[in-house]
Amino acid sequence: MPWFGLVAGAGRGRRFRGSKQLAPLLGRPVLYYSLAAFQRCPGVSQVVVVAPQTRLDDVLGLCRRHRLTKVVAIVPGGRERTDSVRLGLAALPDSGLVAVHDAARPLVTPEMLESGFRACVRYRAVTFGMEATDTLKRVEADRIRQTVSRAGIILVQTPQFFDIALLRAAHDRTRSAATDDCALVERLGLEVFWIPTPGPNPKMTTRADLALCAALLKARCP
Repeated sequence: MPWFGLVAGAGRGRRFRGSKQLAPLLGRPVLYYSLAAFQRCPGVSQVVVVAPQTRLDDVLGLCRRHRLTKVVAIVPGGRERTDSVRLGLAALPDSGLVAVHDAARPLVTPEMLESGFRACVRYRAVTFGMEATDTLKRVEADRIRQTVSRAGIILVQTPQFFDIALLRAAHDRTRSAATDDCALVERLGLEVFWIPTPGPNPKMTTRADLALCAALLKARCP
């Protein structure tokens, strides 16, 4: 069964104050690192990138400059993340497995992709995640209202892996927004499995996160 990648990078980056996908990180755009991981994963045959309408040429130039030959389509994103993923799925073949990954997580590795795809062969819907270790509080405005048990709680990340037909069915069934694709599969009444994230995998939200990701990348390749 073929493996595909779908890199979601069409967000507007309000809290980042700009396009975080193409912000410079150790001399290369943030998006480069995710695409390079898919490029180096032997089992991946094709990758689709979803990008802002105004940055399609920039992403094309990035792919050509770094010889990211597995990228077969760069499509403009939609209004919400769910819309963008649906548009990306439309550019992929009808059958196979797909890894949906946020471009704002530049520390993904080929090894993570490999393990996620292999788990997806067995489970059809799999996500990386981390067990919650901090104390959780429910709040209203600036007031703490309740301490929430962290037992059985995980922090879900990307990449997330799906049988592509299953993910298409999940998107076709509901047009409401969701913060991740697992939520759409859950609405079908199906189980999603999780595997522990093997290393740091932060999501860039503000410009301060650039320094964190740069330090982690340097530590990985001294």
